[in-house]
Amino acid sequence: MNSIVFLGTNKTGSSYEGIKAAKRLGYETILLTNRAIFSEEREDYKEIDDVRLIDMSDTDEIFLTITDLMNEGKSVDCFISFLDEYVYLAALLTNIICNTPLTFEPLKIMTDKILTRRFLRGKNYTPFFKVLSSPEAIENEVNELNDQFPLIIKSPQSNGSKDVLLVGNIWECKRGVKQLLRKNSELPILVEEYLEGPQYLIEVMVFHSTITIVAIVEQEVTKGERFIITGYSICPKLLLEQLPGLKETVYSIIEDFQFRNGTCHLEMKLTNKGWKLIEINPRMAGGAMNRMIEEAFGVNLAEQTIKLYAGNEPDLIRRQEKAIYAQYLIVSSIGKLLKVSGCDFAEEQAGVIEVYTKAATGQIVTPPRSMGQRYGYVLAAADSKSQARKCAINGAEQIQFYLQPI
Repeated sequence: MNSIVFLGTNKTGSSYEGIKAAKRLGYETILLTNRAIFSEEREDYKEIDDVRLIDMSDTDEIFLTITDLMNEGKSVDCFISFLDEYVYLAALLTNIICNTPLTFEPLKIMTDKILTRRFLRGKNYTPFFKVLSSPEAIENEVNELNDQFPLIIKSPQSNGSKDVLLVGNIWECKRGVKQLLRKNSELPILVEEYLEGPQYLIEVMVFHSTITIVAIVEQEVTKGERFIITGYSICPKLLLEQLPGLKETVYSIIEDFQFRNGTCHLEMKLTNKGWKLIEINPRMAGGAMNRMIEEAFGVNLAEQTIKLYAGNEPDLIRRQEKAIYAQYLIVSSIGKLLKVSGCDFAEEQAGVIEVYTKAATGQIVTPPRSMGQRYGYVLAAADSKSQARKCAINGAEQIQFYLQPI
């Protein structure tokens, strides 16, 4: 039996659905991970055939483990990861060991937001940005931004809205810079223009230089302490032709990266200056995204990604068209979770196709400061975007988090 080696995974979402897809395709699934839960609770992760518990921050240990697999006679079709920190390494290994011509060089750039901005400097779709890299000069560099506010400041390795701050003036900017430097004084800080306009997530797959826009997902952003996406909408009736310039901009970005084989997703805003790239990530989106696309179009993108990494042509033909909406669940105050009620009732609501909650009793939950502090979602399907949204929100309203204040 041929094998696929996964570099890291989450317990749910697109990354674990990739493992499920590999198992369905007949592969032996091997997981390299630093998370003991996958070894200790094997009965809950039956799709994983072989777990190797290692230090994933040690590249040498990863290489030694792969050597061990080869010496054991494993026939590996590809190495793959759906997690930012391992995507580049997985693609590099697949290219070198499995001779699949994945375009791995751009993935390394995409994992670093500063490298990405510098690589795409001067493009029409690139907003104003500045890098604060010298601790000694930061005070003067911040003062030079006085006419640019509001601005976004972020860590170059931020993901899921962690360490991304909106600042409206010099004082807020200096405070935010100090906050980020306290977390990691070694990393530079990326300053970006704050953009107004509707925001979209675009899933892209490239096979032998043929670019396919798999899905356009409209995002609803909740502005609290951070920018948190709480709603995702896929509407088959939302066509590229209804978003003038989007296809051309996405194709330009992919071509500028010289991306020939691989997957990525982009976040774009339609501003009064045209389409602007918020960020590009070297993998498909996580969370409920794979499930949303499958429900909308009958395409399991995680499975097609596996095929691409294994050197096979992906099948992206749509087999159905439904409007899908995912409403994410957040809390408005901090507390110890006593219980969650209403999930069964939510599942019974019209249009609801899945209810998922991840917070455990006794866990401390907080208003979201990152995407990871969303505590579940309600997925709904309907004939129209507005109806799917209504169904998902109605389902979410049935769910109650009971908290003990702390």
